[in-house]
Amino acid sequence: MSSKLKGALLSGLVLTLVGGFLAGTSGSALAQDKVKAWIGHLVHVTGPFAAGISGVPEGFSAGIEAANKYMELPGLQLEGFNVDGGSDTAKSLQAFKLMTEGSDPIAVMVGSSTPIDLALKTWNIRKKMPNITGGSDDELAKLPSYTFSVTAPYVNQVGAWIDYYMENVWPKKNQNRPPRFAWLTWDNAFGRAAMTPKTIEYIKSKGIEIVDEEFIPLTPTDVGAQVLRLKEKGVDFTAGSMYHNALAVVLKEMDKNGLLDQIDIGMTYATNSDALISTAHELARNVYITGLFWPFSTWEEHAPKYLEYYNKRTPAPSPFGYGAGFSHGLIAAEAVRLAAAAVGPDKVDGEAVYNALQKMNGFDAWGIGPANSFSETKRSSQSSVFMIRVNEGKPTVVKEQPTPDLTNTQ
Repeated sequence: MSSKLKGALLSGLVLTLVGGFLAGTSGSALAQDKVKAWIGHLVHVTGPFAAGISGVPEGFSAGIEAANKYMELPGLQLEGFNVDGGSDTAKSLQAFKLMTEGSDPIAVMVGSSTPIDLALKTWNIRKKMPNITGGSDDELAKLPSYTFSVTAPYVNQVGAWIDYYMENVWPKKNQNRPPRFAWLTWDNAFGRAAMTPKTIEYIKSKGIEIVDEEFIPLTPTDVGAQVLRLKEKGVDFTAGSMYHNALAVVLKEMDKNGLLDQIDIGMTYATNSDALISTAHELARNVYITGLFWPFSTWEEHAPKYLEYYNKRTPAPSPFGYGAGFSHGLIAAEAVRLAAAAVGPDKVDGEAVYNALQKMNGFDAWGIGPANSFSETKRSSQSSVFMIRVNEGKPTVVKEQPTPDLTNTQ
Protein backbone atom coordinates (compact mmCIF):
# COMPACT_ATOMS: atom_id res chain seq x y z
CA MET A 1 0.00 0.00 0.00
CA SER A 2 1.31 3.49 -0.79
CA SER A 3 2.33 5.95 1.92
CA LYS A 4 -0.46 8.23 0.73
CA LEU A 5 -3.10 5.61 1.43
CA LYS A 6 -1.52 4.59 4.72
CA GLY A 7 -1.80 8.18 5.87
CA ALA A 8 -5.35 8.37 4.64
CA LEU A 9 -6.30 5.27 6.58
CA LEU A 10 -4.87 6.77 9.74
CA SER A 11 -6.90 9.95 9.17
CA GLY A 12 -10.11 7.93 8.84
CA LEU A 13 -10.85 9.22 5.34
CA VAL A 14 -10.24 6.06 3.35
CA LEU A 15 -12.57 3.16 4.05
CA THR A 16 -11.11 -0.35 4.25
CA LEU A 17 -9.18 -1.29 1.17
CA VAL A 18 -9.40 -5.09 1.35
CA GLY A 19 -12.10 -7.13 3.03
CA GLY A 20 -14.34 -5.78 5.78
CA PHE A 21 -17.59 -3.88 5.36
CA LEU A 22 -16.41 -1.66 2.51
CA ALA A 23 -13.91 -3.65 0.49
CA GLY A 24 -11.78 -1.50 -1.76
CA THR A 25 -9.65 -3.68 -4.04
CA SER A 26 -9.48 -7.20 -5.32
CA GLY A 27 -6.71 -7.93 -2.85
CA SER A 28 -4.78 -9.98 -5.42
CA ALA A 29 -1.02 -9.80 -5.57
CA LEU A 30 0.38 -7.50 -8.23
CA ALA A 31 2.06 -9.39 -11.03
CA GLN A 32 5.62 -8.20 -11.72
CA ASP A 33 4.81 -7.27 -15.32
CA LYS A 34 1.77 -5.15 -14.45
CA VAL A 35 1.37 -1.47 -13.60
CA LYS A 36 -1.09 -0.33 -10.94
CA ALA A 37 -3.80 2.13 -11.93
CA TRP A 38 -5.54 3.72 -8.94
CA ILE A 39 -9.27 4.56 -9.05
CA GLY A 40 -10.59 6.63 -6.14
CA HIS A 41 -14.28 6.57 -5.24
CA LEU A 42 -15.52 9.67 -3.40
CA VAL A 43 -18.65 8.34 -1.69
CA HIS A 44 -20.73 9.70 1.19
CA VAL A 45 -21.35 7.05 3.85
CA THR A 46 -21.93 9.65 6.56
CA GLY A 47 -24.11 12.76 6.64
CA PRO A 48 -27.50 13.35 4.95
CA PHE A 49 -26.49 11.77 1.62
CA ALA A 50 -25.65 8.45 3.28
CA ALA A 51 -29.20 7.04 3.14
CA GLY A 52 -29.13 6.96 -0.66
CA ILE A 53 -25.60 5.54 -0.84
CA SER A 54 -26.30 2.16 0.77
CA GLY A 55 -24.59 -0.57 -1.24
CA VAL A 56 -22.68 1.81 -3.53
CA PRO A 57 -19.19 1.38 -2.00
CA GLU A 58 -19.53 -2.41 -1.97
CA GLY A 59 -20.70 -2.39 -5.58
CA PHE A 60 -17.82 -0.18 -6.67
CA SER A 61 -15.31 -2.49 -5.01
CA ALA A 62 -16.85 -5.54 -6.67
CA GLY A 63 -16.87 -3.77 -10.03
CA ILE A 64 -13.12 -3.16 -9.82
CA GLU A 65 -12.52 -6.77 -8.76
CA ALA A 66 -14.67 -8.05 -11.63
CA ALA A 67 -12.91 -5.78 -14.12
CA ASN A 68 -9.54 -7.25 -13.11
CA LYS A 69 -10.97 -10.74 -13.64
CA TYR A 70 -12.99 -10.32 -16.82
CA MET A 71 -11.62 -7.32 -18.75
CA GLU A 72 -8.73 -7.40 -21.19
CA LEU A 73 -6.28 -5.21 -19.27
CA PRO A 74 -2.85 -5.92 -20.77
CA GLY A 75 -0.12 -4.62 -18.51
CA LEU A 76 -2.52 -3.19 -15.91
CA GLN A 77 -3.97 -4.07 -12.55
CA LEU A 78 -6.71 -1.82 -11.25
CA GLU A 79 -6.73 -0.83 -7.58
CA GLY A 80 -9.83 0.89 -6.23
CA PHE A 81 -10.57 2.46 -2.87
CA ASN A 82 -13.53 4.21 -1.23
CA VAL A 83 -13.15 7.59 0.45
CA ASP A 84 -15.88 9.09 2.66
CA GLY A 85 -16.77 12.66 1.68
CA GLY A 86 -19.13 12.97 4.63
CA SER A 87 -21.81 14.80 2.57
CA ASP A 88 -19.62 17.85 3.11
CA THR A 89 -17.82 20.06 0.59
CA ALA A 90 -14.78 20.80 2.75
CA LYS A 91 -14.23 17.16 3.68
CA SER A 92 -14.75 16.10 0.06
CA LEU A 93 -12.18 18.64 -1.14
CA GLN A 94 -9.72 17.27 1.41
CA ALA A 95 -10.36 13.77 0.07
CA PHE A 96 -9.99 14.98 -3.53
CA LYS A 97 -6.59 16.52 -2.77
CA LEU A 98 -5.55 13.33 -1.02
CA MET A 99 -6.38 11.32 -4.13
CA THR A 100 -4.83 13.63 -6.71
CA GLU A 101 -1.63 14.89 -5.07
CA GLY A 102 1.64 13.19 -4.22
CA SER A 103 3.77 10.68 -6.07
CA ASP A 104 1.00 8.17 -6.85
CA PRO A 105 -2.16 10.08 -7.82
CA ILE A 106 -5.26 8.30 -9.03
CA ALA A 107 -5.86 7.89 -12.75
CA VAL A 108 -9.57 8.71 -12.45
CA MET A 109 -12.10 9.41 -9.72
CA VAL A 110 -15.68 8.25 -9.35
CA GLY A 111 -18.15 10.63 -7.71
CA SER A 112 -21.57 10.06 -6.18
CA SER A 113 -23.21 13.41 -5.37
CA THR A 114 -24.43 16.26 -7.57
CA PRO A 115 -23.78 19.05 -4.99
CA ILE A 116 -20.26 17.76 -4.33
CA ASP A 117 -19.57 17.25 -8.05
CA LEU A 118 -20.60 20.86 -8.67
CA ALA A 119 -18.33 22.10 -5.89
CA LEU A 120 -15.37 20.10 -7.27
CA LYS A 121 -15.89 20.83 -10.96
CA THR A 122 -13.22 23.56 -11.17
CA TRP A 123 -10.84 21.42 -9.11
CA ASN A 124 -11.26 18.54 -11.57
CA ILE A 125 -10.30 20.92 -14.38
CA ARG A 126 -7.40 22.40 -12.42
CA LYS A 127 -5.94 18.97 -11.59
CA LYS A 128 -6.83 17.52 -15.02
CA MET A 129 -8.60 14.72 -13.19
CA PRO A 130 -11.75 13.26 -14.77
CA ASN A 131 -14.70 12.54 -12.51
CA ILE A 132 -17.03 9.71 -13.58
CA THR A 133 -20.19 10.37 -11.62
CA GLY A 134 -23.83 9.55 -11.17
CA GLY A 135 -24.55 13.28 -10.80
CA SER A 136 -26.02 14.89 -13.92
CA ASP A 137 -26.65 18.60 -13.57
CA ASP A 138 -26.54 20.86 -16.65
CA GLU A 139 -23.74 22.85 -15.07
CA LEU A 140 -21.53 19.75 -14.84
CA ALA A 141 -21.76 19.29 -18.62
CA LYS A 142 -20.92 22.88 -19.53
CA LEU A 143 -17.53 22.96 -21.22
CA PRO A 144 -14.78 23.01 -20.24
CA SER A 145 -15.52 20.04 -18.01
CA TYR A 146 -13.62 17.03 -16.73
CA THR A 147 -16.87 15.71 -15.20
CA PHE A 148 -18.52 12.83 -17.07
CA SER A 149 -22.05 11.90 -15.99
CA VAL A 150 -22.92 8.23 -16.47
CA THR A 151 -26.64 8.96 -16.32
CA ALA A 152 -29.12 10.68 -18.54
CA PRO A 153 -29.21 14.37 -17.50
CA TYR A 154 -31.81 15.12 -14.84
CA VAL A 155 -33.57 17.53 -17.21
CA ASN A 156 -33.82 14.76 -19.80
CA GLN A 157 -35.05 12.27 -17.20
CA VAL A 158 -37.87 14.65 -16.26
CA GLY A 159 -38.63 15.10 -19.96
CA ALA A 160 -38.88 11.33 -20.38
CA TRP A 161 -41.30 11.13 -17.43
CA ILE A 162 -43.42 13.93 -18.92
CA ASP A 163 -43.55 12.10 -22.26
CA TYR A 164 -44.41 8.79 -20.64
CA TYR A 165 -47.12 10.33 -18.46
CA MET A 166 -48.78 12.16 -21.34
CA GLU A 167 -48.65 9.08 -23.60
CA ASN A 168 -49.56 6.34 -21.13
CA VAL A 169 -51.04 7.65 -17.87
CA TRP A 170 -53.02 10.84 -18.48
CA PRO A 171 -55.19 9.42 -21.31
CA LYS A 172 -56.52 6.81 -18.86
CA LYS A 173 -57.75 9.53 -16.48
CA ASN A 174 -60.52 10.55 -18.90
CA GLN A 175 -60.28 14.20 -17.90
CA ASN A 176 -61.35 16.94 -20.29
CA ARG A 177 -58.83 19.50 -19.04
CA PRO A 178 -55.08 20.10 -18.95
CA PRO A 179 -53.21 17.98 -16.37
CA ARG A 180 -52.02 19.91 -13.31
CA PHE A 181 -48.33 19.51 -12.56
CA ALA A 182 -46.19 20.37 -9.52
CA TRP A 183 -42.51 20.14 -8.73
CA LEU A 184 -42.04 17.97 -5.63
CA THR A 185 -38.35 17.74 -4.92
CA TRP A 186 -35.48 17.96 -2.46
CA ASP A 187 -34.40 21.42 -1.37
CA ASN A 188 -30.83 21.19 -2.64
CA ALA A 189 -28.87 21.42 -5.89
CA PHE A 190 -29.77 17.86 -6.84
CA GLY A 191 -33.47 18.45 -6.23
CA ARG A 192 -33.51 21.70 -8.20
CA ALA A 193 -31.26 20.53 -11.04
CA ALA A 194 -34.12 19.78 -13.47
CA MET A 195 -35.98 23.03 -12.80
CA THR A 196 -34.51 24.90 -15.74
CA PRO A 197 -36.26 27.33 -18.11
CA LYS A 198 -35.90 24.83 -20.95
CA THR A 199 -37.53 22.03 -18.95
CA ILE A 200 -40.37 24.30 -17.80
CA GLU A 201 -40.94 25.40 -21.38
CA TYR A 202 -41.04 21.76 -22.47
CA ILE A 203 -43.63 20.86 -19.84
CA LYS A 204 -45.85 23.75 -20.88
CA SER A 205 -45.48 22.82 -24.56
CA LYS A 206 -47.25 19.53 -23.78
CA GLY A 207 -50.39 21.38 -22.70
CA ILE A 208 -49.63 20.87 -19.00
CA GLU A 209 -50.52 23.46 -16.38
CA ILE A 210 -47.75 24.04 -13.82
CA VAL A 211 -49.56 24.93 -10.59
CA ASP A 212 -47.07 24.47 -7.75
CA GLU A 213 -43.52 23.77 -6.61
CA GLU A 214 -42.79 22.20 -3.23
CA PHE A 215 -39.39 21.69 -1.65
CA ILE A 216 -38.62 18.95 0.87
CA PRO A 217 -35.81 19.32 3.47
CA LEU A 218 -32.88 16.91 3.34
CA THR A 219 -34.10 15.09 6.46
CA PRO A 220 -37.78 15.96 6.68
CA THR A 221 -39.96 15.44 9.71
CA ASP A 222 -43.06 17.55 8.99
CA VAL A 223 -44.14 18.05 5.37
CA GLY A 224 -47.80 18.74 6.11
CA ALA A 225 -47.78 22.26 4.64
CA GLN A 226 -46.26 21.09 1.35
CA VAL A 227 -48.74 18.24 0.96
CA LEU A 228 -51.74 20.41 1.82
CA ARG A 229 -50.77 22.84 -0.94
CA LEU A 230 -50.62 19.96 -3.43
CA LYS A 231 -54.12 18.99 -2.32
CA GLU A 232 -55.50 22.52 -2.50
CA LYS A 233 -54.21 22.98 -6.04
CA GLY A 234 -55.60 19.68 -7.30
CA VAL A 235 -52.25 18.36 -8.54
CA ASP A 236 -52.39 15.36 -10.88
CA PHE A 237 -48.71 14.48 -11.07
CA THR A 238 -45.28 15.65 -9.93
CA ALA A 239 -41.62 15.44 -10.84
CA GLY A 240 -38.50 15.82 -8.77
CA SER A 241 -35.47 14.19 -7.18
CA MET A 242 -34.89 12.95 -3.66
CA TYR A 243 -33.71 9.85 -1.85
CA HIS A 244 -36.18 7.20 -0.71
CA ASN A 245 -36.06 8.15 2.99
CA ALA A 246 -37.26 11.69 2.30
CA LEU A 247 -39.90 10.52 -0.17
CA ALA A 248 -41.25 7.99 2.35
CA VAL A 249 -42.08 10.84 4.74
CA VAL A 250 -43.92 12.66 1.94
CA LEU A 251 -45.89 9.56 0.97
CA LYS A 252 -46.98 8.99 4.56
CA GLU A 253 -48.32 12.55 4.73
CA MET A 254 -50.04 12.15 1.37
CA ASP A 255 -51.72 9.03 2.67
CA LYS A 256 -53.09 10.96 5.66
CA ASN A 257 -54.61 13.44 3.21
CA GLY A 258 -56.09 10.85 0.86
CA LEU A 259 -53.84 11.77 -2.06
CA LEU A 260 -51.98 8.57 -2.85
CA ASP A 261 -54.41 7.46 -5.55
CA GLN A 262 -54.91 10.96 -6.92
CA ILE A 263 -51.32 12.05 -7.56
CA ASP A 264 -48.70 10.18 -9.60
CA ILE A 265 -45.20 10.82 -8.27
CA GLY A 266 -42.29 11.01 -10.72
CA MET A 267 -38.72 10.68 -9.40
CA THR A 268 -35.37 10.63 -11.15
CA TYR A 269 -33.11 7.60 -10.87
CA ALA A 270 -31.55 8.21 -7.43
CA THR A 271 -34.71 7.10 -5.63
CA ASN A 272 -33.87 3.56 -4.54
CA SER A 273 -37.00 1.58 -5.44
CA ASP A 274 -36.18 -1.43 -3.24
CA ALA A 275 -35.43 0.75 -0.23
CA LEU A 276 -38.54 2.81 -0.89
CA ILE A 277 -40.69 -0.33 -0.87
CA SER A 278 -39.02 -1.51 2.35
CA THR A 279 -39.67 1.86 3.98
CA ALA A 280 -43.00 3.00 2.55
CA HIS A 281 -44.50 -0.39 1.65
CA GLU A 282 -47.85 -0.04 -0.17
CA LEU A 283 -47.68 3.76 0.12
CA ALA A 284 -45.26 3.73 -2.85
CA ARG A 285 -47.90 2.32 -5.19
CA ASN A 286 -48.05 5.30 -7.56
CA VAL A 287 -44.37 6.21 -7.72
CA TYR A 288 -42.62 6.19 -11.10
CA ILE A 289 -38.83 6.31 -11.36
CA THR A 290 -36.68 7.05 -14.42
CA GLY A 291 -34.40 4.10 -13.68
CA LEU A 292 -30.94 3.57 -15.13
CA PHE A 293 -30.54 -0.09 -14.11
CA TRP A 294 -32.53 -3.26 -14.51
CA PRO A 295 -34.33 -4.20 -11.28
CA PHE A 296 -32.56 -6.76 -9.11
CA SER A 297 -35.10 -9.49 -9.93
CA THR A 298 -33.91 -9.43 -13.58
CA TRP A 299 -30.14 -9.49 -13.00
CA GLU A 300 -29.83 -13.20 -13.71
CA GLU A 301 -31.09 -12.47 -17.22
CA HIS A 302 -29.61 -9.04 -17.91
CA ALA A 303 -26.56 -8.66 -15.64
CA PRO A 304 -25.32 -12.10 -14.49
CA LYS A 305 -21.84 -10.92 -13.48
CA TYR A 306 -23.39 -8.41 -11.09
CA LEU A 307 -25.39 -11.21 -9.51
CA GLU A 308 -22.30 -13.42 -9.31
CA TYR A 309 -20.51 -10.89 -7.11
CA TYR A 310 -23.62 -9.75 -5.25
CA ASN A 311 -24.29 -13.30 -4.06
CA LYS A 312 -20.88 -13.35 -2.39
CA ARG A 313 -21.80 -10.48 -0.05
CA THR A 314 -22.86 -11.22 3.53
CA PRO A 315 -24.92 -9.43 4.66
CA ALA A 316 -26.49 -8.57 1.31
CA PRO A 317 -26.23 -4.85 0.49
CA SER A 318 -28.89 -2.77 -1.25
CA PRO A 319 -29.13 -4.08 -4.85
CA PHE A 320 -29.88 -0.59 -6.19
CA GLY A 321 -26.79 0.99 -4.68
CA TYR A 322 -24.69 -2.08 -5.42
CA GLY A 323 -25.68 -1.98 -9.10
CA ALA A 324 -24.87 1.72 -9.32
CA GLY A 325 -21.47 1.35 -7.67
CA PHE A 326 -20.60 -1.74 -9.73
CA SER A 327 -21.49 -0.07 -13.04
CA HIS A 328 -19.60 3.12 -12.16
CA GLY A 329 -16.55 1.04 -11.29
CA LEU A 330 -16.80 -0.76 -14.63
CA ILE A 331 -17.11 2.48 -16.60
CA ALA A 332 -14.02 3.83 -14.83
CA ALA A 333 -12.21 0.57 -15.60
CA GLU A 334 -13.19 0.78 -19.27
CA ALA A 335 -11.91 4.37 -19.42
CA VAL A 336 -8.57 3.27 -17.95
CA ARG A 337 -8.44 0.35 -20.41
CA LEU A 338 -9.00 2.69 -23.35
CA ALA A 339 -6.35 5.07 -22.04
CA ALA A 340 -3.79 2.27 -21.66
CA ALA A 341 -4.48 1.11 -25.21
CA ALA A 342 -3.82 4.64 -26.46
CA VAL A 343 -0.72 5.65 -24.47
CA GLY A 344 0.57 2.46 -22.83
CA PRO A 345 -0.12 1.18 -19.29
CA ASP A 346 2.84 3.05 -17.76
CA LYS A 347 1.58 6.42 -19.05
CA VAL A 348 -2.02 6.25 -17.82
CA ASP A 349 -2.88 9.41 -15.91
CA GLY A 350 -5.82 11.77 -15.56
CA GLU A 351 -5.22 13.46 -18.88
CA ALA A 352 -4.96 10.13 -20.73
CA VAL A 353 -8.21 8.92 -19.15
CA TYR A 354 -9.90 12.25 -19.95
CA ASN A 355 -8.99 11.80 -23.63
CA ALA A 356 -10.11 8.17 -23.58
CA LEU A 357 -13.49 9.00 -22.05
CA GLN A 358 -14.26 11.28 -24.99
CA LYS A 359 -13.91 8.24 -27.25
CA MET A 360 -16.06 5.85 -25.21
CA ASN A 361 -18.89 4.65 -27.45
CA GLY A 362 -21.69 2.24 -26.58
CA PHE A 363 -20.21 0.68 -23.43
CA ASP A 364 -23.14 -1.07 -21.72
CA ALA A 365 -21.43 -1.82 -18.38
CA TRP A 366 -22.14 -5.53 -18.88
CA GLY A 367 -25.86 -5.27 -19.45
CA ILE A 368 -27.04 -3.42 -16.36
CA GLY A 369 -28.66 -0.55 -18.29
CA PRO A 370 -28.62 1.73 -21.33
CA ALA A 371 -25.28 2.08 -23.13
CA ASN A 372 -22.77 4.81 -22.29
CA SER A 373 -21.21 7.11 -24.90
CA PHE A 374 -19.28 10.38 -24.58
CA SER A 375 -17.57 12.73 -27.03
CA GLU A 376 -15.48 15.90 -27.12
CA THR A 377 -18.64 17.93 -26.52
CA LYS A 378 -20.93 15.42 -24.76
CA ARG A 379 -20.49 14.91 -21.01
CA SER A 380 -23.59 12.84 -20.24
CA SER A 381 -23.66 9.29 -21.50
CA GLN A 382 -27.20 7.90 -21.75
CA SER A 383 -30.09 8.78 -24.08
CA SER A 384 -32.83 6.59 -22.59
CA VAL A 385 -34.16 5.49 -19.21
CA PHE A 386 -36.06 2.51 -17.86
CA MET A 387 -39.46 3.80 -16.77
CA ILE A 388 -40.07 1.91 -13.53
CA ARG A 389 -43.39 1.78 -11.73
CA VAL A 390 -43.42 0.85 -8.07
CA ASN A 391 -46.62 -1.09 -7.51
CA GLU A 392 -47.83 -4.24 -5.72
CA GLY A 393 -44.66 -4.32 -3.65
CA LYS A 394 -42.17 -4.50 -6.50
CA PRO A 395 -40.46 -2.28 -9.11
CA THR A 396 -41.41 -3.12 -12.68
CA VAL A 397 -39.89 -1.79 -15.91
CA VAL A 398 -42.87 -0.68 -17.96
CA LYS A 399 -40.89 0.80 -20.86
CA GLU A 400 -37.46 1.88 -22.04
CA GLN A 401 -38.26 5.54 -22.65
CA PRO A 402 -36.17 7.76 -24.96
CA THR A 403 -35.07 11.01 -23.37
CA PRO A 404 -35.68 14.35 -25.09
CA ASP A 405 -32.66 16.67 -25.14
CA LEU A 406 -33.47 19.45 -22.69
CA THR A 407 -29.87 20.26 -21.82
CA ASN A 408 -28.49 23.76 -22.04
CA THR A 409 -24.76 23.34 -21.81
CA GLN A 410 -23.49 26.18 -23.95
